[in-house]
Amino acid sequence: MNFDGPNILVAIIFSVVGICYVRYGKRAVEPKFFITGAVLMGYSYFTPSLAWTIGVGILLSAVPFLPIF
Repeated sequence: MNFDGPNILVAIIFSVVGICYVRYGKRAVEPKFFITGAVLMGYSYFTPSLAWTIGVGILLSAVPFLPIF
């Protein structure tokens, strides 16, 4: 992870989305929201650039709404 301003800002935004997913998944007993939220809170440490952080964050944010589960 690059520790520059835009990358940290995007990581914080997707981490907040992850926190919301975890809280909803815990309350509604929805494991797909809980697991996706946990991944959203930590994935940005493993992405090499801002573009990857944004792309993976958007894809992970959409996972609970996809009809794959």
